[in-house]
Amino acid sequence: MEQNTITNNLNEDDYGICEECGNENTDEYWCLQCNSQRFQQNFGNWSSGNKDLDEIIQESQSNCTGAYSFVEWVPYSKFEDVKYIDKGGFGKIYSAIWKEGPINGWDIQQKQWERSNNEEVALKSLNNSQNITTEFLNEFKTYSKCGYSSIVPCLGITQDPETNNYMFVMQFMKGGNLRNFLKSNFFELSWLDKLKNLFSDETGISKNGKQKVFGVIPYIAPEVLSGDDYLKASDVYGFAMVMFEILTGIPPFYDIPHDKDLAFKICNGYRPEIPSHIAIPRLLVDIMKRCWDAKSEQRPTSKELFGDFYDFKTYIEDEVKESELYKQIEECNRLNLTNSVNNNNTNNLTSYETHPSAIYTSRCINFKNLPKPKNLNEKDDKNTNELTTKDYQITEEFVIEIP
Repeated sequence: MEQNTITNNLNEDDYGICEECGNENTDEYWCLQCNSQRFQQNFGNWSSGNKDLDEIIQESQSNCTGAYSFVEWVPYSKFEDVKYIDKGGFGKIYSAIWKEGPINGWDIQQKQWERSNNEEVALKSLNNSQNITTEFLNEFKTYSKCGYSSIVPCLGITQDPETNNYMFVMQFMKGGNLRNFLKSNFFELSWLDKLKNLFSDETGISKNGKQKVFGVIPYIAPEVLSGDDYLKASDVYGFAMVMFEILTGIPPFYDIPHDKDLAFKICNGYRPEIPSHIAIPRLLVDIMKRCWDAKSEQRPTSKELFGDFYDFKTYIEDEVKESELYKQIEECNRLNLTNSVNNNNTNNLTSYETHPSAIYTSRCINFKNLPKPKNLNEKDDKNTNELTTKDYQITEEFVIEIP
């Protein structure tokens, strides 16, 4: 990173001091201490009807570090103009208008929550979720912790009064999910747009007490696949895969089955191939490769990533032409323009056909005896062919589409 006037040593001081309690804010105009107390004082005024679900919601609200860092129980009556959009293996998707809208902050003068009134949201129902299972609770807990750090934040949960199925309340994406949006709009996105998206990640991975993993195979860190505990560094690996998709417009491992063979290869250092026809700034490629390193201790921390991307975003917004990133972006723009002219159509550069067995939905993954993670350039005394993919299995006990 260049030594510049911009610093990546970001901390709570950047958000100022709470006007009410005098403590440091944890986000812009957001005080964890004050707002968590407000939520806690209201716990007795609502219930989802399920004790376990209430506890997850209350936990997220008690640890609310900023707007969209928590979830709410939203009575179905709060929605209007509910419209069917699509159907998937997990359930149905609807658009709706949330009349009150999600919480943005606290109005000190009015002493009430500030909300985005009449917010368009997506409601994602889950088949046969009337009776809440452990798998459902694990998935919801994962979503509740993603919050503002997600590409598509989970804002809350509600229940369809006709079917009694539970529904995730998600931020509505005009272009559909991230994948569809990138497929249609990739070359309309500037590098600044892509960097802003890279402030967020959503791996959609969870783990229960029986050591079962729920997630999408390309986004699951190799140490988790091989049976180790889920770490913060495991999220960084998942971020690398989201980064790959945003920078290339192509989902990781789109052209091969997401099966036991892929899980085996990931543990042995196999990573998605970076397309040669799309020029990407080397600084970003290097960060992505560090994030998907097989050794979790070699990956950058989320704090380091936030600092790097904050700086990168500022270099572009302020047109810091002497910065290395700005120079690399200028060169990449030139090369990509040349490639698009030579190919006559920019859409052809990111057109792809997903393999029918490339499954971008969260599944329960049962595994055993997978090799310990290693990078491709590492020597292994043991012949990897001795361990075959028949030693583990993948089941589809529970399915949720990852936005």
